[in-house]
Amino acid sequence: MPNELEEMSIIEHLDELRKRILICVAFIVIFSILSYMKSEEITALLKEPLGDIDLVFITPIEGFVTKLMVAVFGGIVVSSPIIFLQTLLFISPAMYKKEKVITFLSLPFIVGLFLGGIYFCFICILPTTLKYLMSFGNEQMKPMLSVGKYFSFVILLTVAIGAIFEMPMVMLLLTKFGVINYEMLAKKRKYALLMIVIITAILTPTPDAFTLLAVSLPLILLFEVSLIVMYLHNRLFVRRRKNEGYM
Repeated sequence: MPNELEEMSIIEHLDELRKRILICVAFIVIFSILSYMKSEEITALLKEPLGDIDLVFITPIEGFVTKLMVAVFGGIVVSSPIIFLQTLLFISPAMYKKEKVITFLSLPFIVGLFLGGIYFCFICILPTTLKYLMSFGNEQMKPMLSVGKYFSFVILLTVAIGAIFEMPMVMLLLTKFGVINYEMLAKKRKYALLMIVIITAILTPTPDAFTLLAVSLPLILLFEVSLIVMYLHNRLFVRRRKNEGYM
């Protein structure tokens, strides 16, 4: 193995992991405190997709716990660049020097994918999903939503879509560690695209074909971008190492 790779013992890995986690937690706490001061604005923003339907809290503590939950959500979103940076710093010893440079240069792209996924969920997935779910209300069933349940749903779905938008980087890392490869995914492309459509249909339970298409296309595009990134990684690094006799 080339000297470019840094070798660490298990204890050193665990100590490094602890250090990175503590840094992330510290930033999340700091930004969560700042977000708590703006919790009214954040709460109003997250409620927008629901429209005019009122929210209620059914236990004395639910309102306070919800404000804390919203504040932590804000802290995580604002801290996301730090979290991704610490993640890259943790896995960087397993990379070659050139891979490290390319990976750290891609940090804005990684953060942009996450924030773009959150924004896309907020303006597209949430409004259509909530509209469909609220359509089940009638004279016998009138919606009376708990603030805790509503914001839990919104936050979990939003973070999930943000994470899904990290598909290109996740697939690149899986390629790096030999879990998947470009040739395998390229041959199974049609099954992967089918799974994307199925997952999209689950996340957006609406009969509106336009909405289903609008949500599926970005995910399909991300998958194709992932294949391109994996192909370039294979061409630039894997084959070069084989030619140099490292693999």
